[in-house]
Amino acid sequence: MKKFKPVLPVFRKNKIKVFNMALKTGQFIFQIGELDSLRKRSLDIPITKITSKEYRQKFEYIKNCLKKYRKITGVGRGITAVQIGIPERFSVVYQPAIKADKSSSYTPEQYFIIINPKIKKFSRKKLIYPEMCMSANPIIAPTIRPAWIEFSYYNDLGNLKYWTTKDESDLGRILNRVFQHEIDHMNGIINIDKVKSSDLILESDPKYYTTAKFKEV
Repeated sequence: MKKFKPVLPVFRKNKIKVFNMALKTGQFIFQIGELDSLRKRSLDIPITKITSKEYRQKFEYIKNCLKKYRKITGVGRGITAVQIGIPERFSVVYQPAIKADKSSSYTPEQYFIIINPKIKKFSRKKLIYPEMCMSANPIIAPTIRPAWIEFSYYNDLGNLKYWTTKDESDLGRILNRVFQHEIDHMNGIINIDKVKSSDLILESDPKYYTTAKFKEV
């Protein structure tokens, strides 16, 4: 008589690592179901208060949260204020150090603040790409978004800025996607809201993102 041998799930060791990281980052980032504000529109920041001591402290705190998240996980491109319990319209976005080609100047890594963003224009071209959200760890959501957006925002010095970059490199596409993801947070929308439940994936395969590609839809 043949002995029964159960089939065990794959990536068991990596899942332990993934859930341990989720446990650590969940100590300072709110998860879905923990905060009503995550599902509501955040409040605009009065322009005259952007450079106040109160907001300098808030901006420094959110930057430190993203740096802490990246130190724990090795990844992470943006955090929006509501995710750390501040229901106001600002985010921090991480841009890695880049040098596009031999003739271009080196751009060091930076953490920059976007405040009260307003989207002005969307690309007609739509791309699908697997996204993760710090407030829905460790779920991956294959999300459809415009290839790029144009938007206005204020920086942490109170200066009005415009994002109009339509870079077709993977980095350019990711930055445009991160901005859309964070602006969604300001409107109470999480990436998992944009996909069918049957399309959601649990982060388990450590090589998953090495083969992930942008696909036009």
